[in-house]
Amino acid sequence: MCGINGIIFKKSKTDISKIIEMNALLDHRGPDDRGFINHKNILLGHTRLSIIDISNLGSQPMSVDGRYWIIYNGEIYNYKTIREELLLKKYKFYSSSDTEVVLNAYKEWGVDSFQKFNGEWSFAILDKKNNELIICRDGIGYKPCYVFDNNNFFAFSSEIKAFYALENKIEFDNNNLGINNTTLYNCSKTIFKNIKQLTQGRYLKINLNNLEKNIYRWDYPLRNLPKINSGFKENINDYFNLLYESTKLRLNSDVKTGTSLSGGLDSSSIFTLMNLIQKKEKLSDNDLDLNPIIMDYEEMKTKGDAVQISKKFNRNYQIVNFTKVTVDKTMELVSSLEVVEEYFMQFELYKKQKEKGIKVSLDGHGADEFLGYPNWIPELSVDIYNSIANNFKIINKFGKTQNINNFKRLFGLRDQEIDLISFKSVPDISFGFESYLHTGNFDSSFQIINDDLEDLENFPYEICFTYLMSYCGWFQFFLNKWDRASMSNSVEVRMPFLDNNVRLFGLALSGSNKLKNGVTKSILREAFKNYFPKTMYTQQFKQGLTIQNIDYNKNTLKLISEIIHETKFKESDIFNFKNIYDDFINKQNLDKIWLLCKYFLMIEGFKKKYNSININLKAEEKSNLLAS
Repeated sequence: MCGINGIIFKKSKTDISKIIEMNALLDHRGPDDRGFINHKNILLGHTRLSIIDISNLGSQPMSVDGRYWIIYNGEIYNYKTIREELLLKKYKFYSSSDTEVVLNAYKEWGVDSFQKFNGEWSFAILDKKNNELIICRDGIGYKPCYVFDNNNFFAFSSEIKAFYALENKIEFDNNNLGINNTTLYNCSKTIFKNIKQLTQGRYLKINLNNLEKNIYRWDYPLRNLPKINSGFKENINDYFNLLYESTKLRLNSDVKTGTSLSGGLDSSSIFTLMNLIQKKEKLSDNDLDLNPIIMDYEEMKTKGDAVQISKKFNRNYQIVNFTKVTVDKTMELVSSLEVVEEYFMQFELYKKQKEKGIKVSLDGHGADEFLGYPNWIPELSVDIYNSIANNFKIINKFGKTQNINNFKRLFGLRDQEIDLISFKSVPDISFGFESYLHTGNFDSSFQIINDDLEDLENFPYEICFTYLMSYCGWFQFFLNKWDRASMSNSVEVRMPFLDNNVRLFGLALSGSNKLKNGVTKSILREAFKNYFPKTMYTQQFKQGLTIQNIDYNKNTLKLISEIIHETKFKESDIFNFKNIYDDFINKQNLDKIWLLCKYFLMIEGFKKKYNSININLKAEEKSNLLAS
């Protein structure tokens, strides 16, 4: 996967240096190649991480006819099938890349081609003849796409930091800064001025002549749910087969592919399938490295399970002991990850993958959200409650006294009827830093879920809630953190659980398939029962990589003091320095103060990288002049 950038100049002529700088700011996403094109008032740029067809034929921006040009970040896993369909229509191909398949599919079917793609992506296609630009994002929102819009520029990028090149600054939006991240993602917003997200499952169409912009939706998951068998055993087989095929599709690459293990159900399922597929398909160990990395840390409970399943498949696992990142590295990491949570362990995991020569990692992310995340069990149980409430109303109207009393005893009910719980989504728009920030009014008029409220009236509560959490913001925040952690280290992550067929099947599954016999992820446990060690099959807890806890020791407090005394921090029209300083001196609300410091460090990190890449670009320019 790669990095994409685009700039439309509203008032001035195109300035090529800006797209070169944007590309350089995303060099970690595409260390193998960079490129750009200039068409009238628009510049399109690309940084390439070569995965499929690593020759120059896969370079971007790409065109096969001079009219349509594409920049693309992502993977279309069923591209070979689509390619065969296009060959029958007499299309010619000059590379073996999926990028060229996407481009020709768009030429043939237009925006209807998006329905054919099974994968994750963010891409832009320029039509030079009609002077029109399409920017499209995948249905689940794994691959990010941010949009910058002010009086001078309309721009888009895979990461926020690239926009620093436009006006040599990025500013906070004081209407959004105090809002929690889930709410921001629910509304496709960010904490920065003039920067939003292109909502997943949508595409943006821009007329380059008059700059008219319109957003259209192409993905409707609720209208494409599969029919689910009423039998649990049949669903186990169906789910296993879907996940098997999804994993098999994601093993297609021209570079070294590997994985990691936590010892939990999700990563172990993918690891198991990779081993089964390698054996069946006779895949070479040179291309597929199934000696997993096991990240060990203080709170880890499942290292033994990870070791055990590695040994079952005769793999030479590598245990990496995570050492806490010191606070002096905070600026570098939060500006790389573009989140202020200490997602440092995840960053270190992919750093180790890169050191092993891994360019593609198949991981187990995405199972929780569709198979019954433990924290969501109350919401996933609402339909049971509603069923009891509904039946109590019925038996009170039509039942005999004895039946009514039996019903009340069975469920511990009294005489009064109980009301049904209806599905609704109310965003949390409370500010978490009232005394520390000069805040405005958060605009929650657009929420992703609102586009589906009418359709959701036809579904049970558990599907409504699962859809809200998986398709409407929360999950996208989670996925974008993993994208940044991996791509900061030039590693592409593929997630078989997020295959379009797998996730729709999981969304359609009833709660009784997900929560059975007193355990979570029942269907996944049963599907892999014959492959998992017994201790893994019977796991009674949720395990995953954690966020690093911060110790407020002398070094941390010294760093906080230095930050809040920075002139830019003290004189900011966003931060209330006096209240922050008073609480810091009294050692109150240190978590909140440290969080604000990390926001400040994030932008300072953007600035630092921008200055660094400009030094490198000037050195390259000088070297090229000397060479010529």
